[in-house]
Amino acid sequence: MRLGKRTPGLGFTFSVTIWVVGLLLLLLIHQVVSGLLQGGIWRPSEVIFQLPGWIGLFLPFATFVGGLAGHAVLSSGSVVKRAAVIAVVSYLLLAYGLPISFYQDHASRGADLTALYPFGPRTPRALLAQRSAIEANPPEMYSFRIGRPLTHPPNWLTFLLHSVVVIACFTILAALLGHRGGTLTTGLSPPNRRNARWALGLASSIAFFLAEAAGGDWVRANPSNSGVVGAWVPLVVPLAVLGLLEVLLRIRHPKRDTSVRSTIA
Repeated sequence: MRLGKRTPGLGFTFSVTIWVVGLLLLLLIHQVVSGLLQGGIWRPSEVIFQLPGWIGLFLPFATFVGGLAGHAVLSSGSVVKRAAVIAVVSYLLLAYGLPISFYQDHASRGADLTALYPFGPRTPRALLAQRSAIEANPPEMYSFRIGRPLTHPPNWLTFLLHSVVVIACFTILAALLGHRGGTLTTGLSPPNRRNARWALGLASSIAFFLAEAAGGDWVRANPSNSGVVGAWVPLVVPLAVLGLLEVLLRIRHPKRDTSVRSTIA
């Protein structure tokens, strides 16, 4: 009986894990093949140092599949709780694991860490210290050069601080998109249902990714552009899609609240 109660949660987590592992394998194969084709020497350490960033970035998009896997047995609240745990893991990997990994990578190559990382690995604390130092002593001209961190525009550092939080928030929204999309497409024939779910997952993920990239480009274009706005506006995309799905669900099931299911902890 206990096993039956745990199965939905395991289904959510298992689906997310399988997709992340699959994406990592594809990216690993691409790295190996492209390195060999270019005549270079493939260094396993390069992949190891990039793993935190890859996993942290793949997790939010993979939660769509988790929500889809649990749409028939999990309530929206249960999906949010499970996705929130994954969101925390994604945030920690992107905000701390990735910058520390890059720092170690540069250290192993003998780089000038004092010049590249005057405040240590580019964790949120270091980015805040870097932004404060630049605001206290603004350079004559802003620059994005890696070797000149004290000339980076403050709004760009603000964008970097907020963007990892935004990606973590997208984790929860992606899981809800999968959950509500799965409910909406339940009555379709298998081929149409599969195609509709693929279209929803890919379209919403790509749209958010493009909006996030566009927000970053907008912030980089002018030091006066708000880093907070550039980072958070892309969430409008999944929120709008989620709102549309809720409207369609209410039209399809007008006599019952389709968002309420028995919560399975």
